[in-house]
Amino acid sequence: MQVIRRAARDLTSADGVTFVLRDGDQCYYAEENAIAPLWKGMRFPMSACISGWTMLHRQEVVIEDIYADPRIPADAYRPTFVKSLAMVPVRREDPLAAIGAYWASNHKATERELYLLQSLADSTALALANVELYQDLTRKAEEAAGLYQRAQQEIATREQLETELWHAQKMEAIGQLAGGIAHDFNNLLTVICGYSRLALDNARGDENLRRQIEEIGKAGERATSLTRQLLAFSRKQVLQPKVLNLNEVVAQADSMLRRLIGEDIDIVTKLEPNLDPVRFDPGQIDQILMNLAVNARDAMPQGGKLTIETDNIELDEEYARTHADARKGPHVMIAVTDTGTGMDAQTLNRIFEPFFTTKGVGKGTGLGLSTVYGIVKQSGGNIWVYSEPGRGTTFKIYLPCAEEAASPRDRSAGRPPVPLGKGKILVVEDDENVRALIQDVLESGGYTVIATGNPQEALAACDQHAGEIRLLLTDVVMPGMGGRELSEKLVAKWPAMKVVFMSGYTDNAIVHHGVLDPGLHFIEKPILPKVLLERIADFLEAP
Repeated sequence: MQVIRRAARDLTSADGVTFVLRDGDQCYYAEENAIAPLWKGMRFPMSACISGWTMLHRQEVVIEDIYADPRIPADAYRPTFVKSLAMVPVRREDPLAAIGAYWASNHKATERELYLLQSLADSTALALANVELYQDLTRKAEEAAGLYQRAQQEIATREQLETELWHAQKMEAIGQLAGGIAHDFNNLLTVICGYSRLALDNARGDENLRRQIEEIGKAGERATSLTRQLLAFSRKQVLQPKVLNLNEVVAQADSMLRRLIGEDIDIVTKLEPNLDPVRFDPGQIDQILMNLAVNARDAMPQGGKLTIETDNIELDEEYARTHADARKGPHVMIAVTDTGTGMDAQTLNRIFEPFFTTKGVGKGTGLGLSTVYGIVKQSGGNIWVYSEPGRGTTFKIYLPCAEEAASPRDRSAGRPPVPLGKGKILVVEDDENVRALIQDVLESGGYTVIATGNPQEALAACDQHAGEIRLLLTDVVMPGMGGRELSEKLVAKWPAMKVVFMSGYTDNAIVHHGVLDPGLHFIEKPILPKVLLERIADFLEAP
């Protein structure tokens, strides 16, 4: 508007220029100026002022003596220096503004001055139209960008599900083959083991023959154990499930596990005291714990810590939608974490395949983890693994709660809906997909999110938003600089900033092998949207 006023003053001999806007059946001066310093923001009926008359009639007005013109209310310009004026409408389909030139003496605007004013008004109308067009195009571009982003996220989710489905189909095909082999091979083993036992009974007088037959029997027993594992992987074994509490099973297996893994590995348990029951074969739980413990022991040849945890978890619809074979609802989680050598991504993609092993020749069958996979799947659960080279490994098993424990009161119990949050949260996560998800979840919860992919970006963002960031949500393990070091740098400059760490490791495991100290806020991956919002709200409310 100031540009328009300056242009109108330059094009005419006017002592002052105003730009009047229309709002429905009223008009108002958009800014303070020398002509009407007291009128800024005041509204006048369109029929009660000359600018309104100009817009209503869509034609210019030239008044040589404002005090003699009947269209101008008496004393309307008394507080001003104005003696004469020229007013032109900003012509559009329905004029939304008017430009007025004012003189301190009786002056009749010339045709050239009117022409120049009207040309300026027409240019202003075109500019306003371009602004609206630009705003409309910008809005449409933003909508298109949003649609593109959602489409990209949907494609990424679909690709992830397709990968998981392909892996599940591959495992299913291998399981079908393994189950068929195990079934047929068991018939052969029945003959081998049976006749070796009979032959052993009939060879009492020949010790050399007895030793040979005993070796045949031992080989048959080892082969029988392998076929049992193949049956477990292929989900074709006979289960005898019972409603049980996993805490009791873990407590009973504690002494067995300690003997199995040796004295140089410390076993730590963190058990949820109010754990929901599950329907599961107790012998299979022992098998799972034993196989995972042996796997952890082999990953810690110099000793370490083995952490076993249990917890109640609610898998929501979003988690079920983005994880193949997962079902939403209440689950019980059992997590087994070691501080061993860890695994790379290539190894992680194959760890559940039967006969796949990273151990040397003759040191492993490659059936331990595939057995765990088959047991969990056959029992209606899911297994998830997180590992990094040199950072240990976490196996998480999600088992659906037993129906007997799902009382209406327990199902409906829980915390009230999380209110919308406010303030800025800095997210530091090097995985792009995880970072996008966390950002979407937090923004849907009302927060302003500053999403960064590494600590260097996070430091720059904090300098840009100094003192405005309420909370730092950072991954623990990142290239170059870890989350702990980053948090120390930021809190040293902004002590009021709260810090929450997130990782694929369980919190107690991280605490016990030294990545985090006790008392720090921590959220486990995979992070469920509802849990994330609840935990962030709790952390922000905490002292």
